[in-house]
Amino acid sequence: KNNNLFLIFFKCLKKNCNLVNSNQLKNMKKIILTFIIIISLYINAFAQYKPFQFGLNIAPGVNISKLNSDNVSNNLNTMSFNWGFKGNFYFVENYGFSTGFNILNIKSGYDYINNDRETISRKINNQYLEIPLSLMMRTEKIDRLRIFGNVGYGFGICLNSKQEDLYKGKTIETENEFDYVRHGLIIKLGVEFNVYKSSCLTAALAYNSNFANIYKTDNTLEHDVFLNNLCLEIGFMF
Repeated sequence: KNNNLFLIFFKCLKKNCNLVNSNQLKNMKKIILTFIIIISLYINAFAQYKPFQFGLNIAPGVNISKLNSDNVSNNLNTMSFNWGFKGNFYFVENYGFSTGFNILNIKSGYDYINNDRETISRKINNQYLEIPLSLMMRTEKIDRLRIFGNVGYGFGICLNSKQEDLYKGKTIETENEFDYVRHGLIIKLGVEFNVYKSSCLTAALAYNSNFANIYKTDNTLEHDVFLNNLCLEIGFMF
């Protein structure tokens, strides 16, 4: 009798264990299947577009100086040529952020009146390394074209600076009092033309507005000058 009770108990235990194992296997299969579906959807979503792009750009344009001091006048606008490296990183297909670096060559000039009430012509030739940080938006493809826009901030560090004064027919290189950091508001509107897969040509009208004085706040002549840049930015993205 004891043996029969033991066999009955063992069979019940085995049956319950099989039931538990069966339920566990079913739950595990559901979890694995759900995980596979999620991964497939994730891969499929990113397969629709490339989440990042890198490229190079050149930017011929014009430098536009803005004078905010009473003793300066006749601002000189000059041609410019900038170049740089760009990286676009997308949160979703048409929205992301853009960064990289630009080499800005900004030349300008103006006239000012010295302490002896004499007019002196000044020329400025500065080069900046700029790190742009901007939000990027673009439309859906229109055949092979997209329209895009950028709005952001540019942090610039002065690499080279040169300042010359023309006084009584002589050119004198003077000691500059530039602030070695440049702050800019960057606005772009352009188009991209798809060449092959994710590779594309880009062209954009870009305005880089300097919103801080290029001189130190305690400069001796109290000049208040802003160096802006308007350019046509042409690039190739890989």
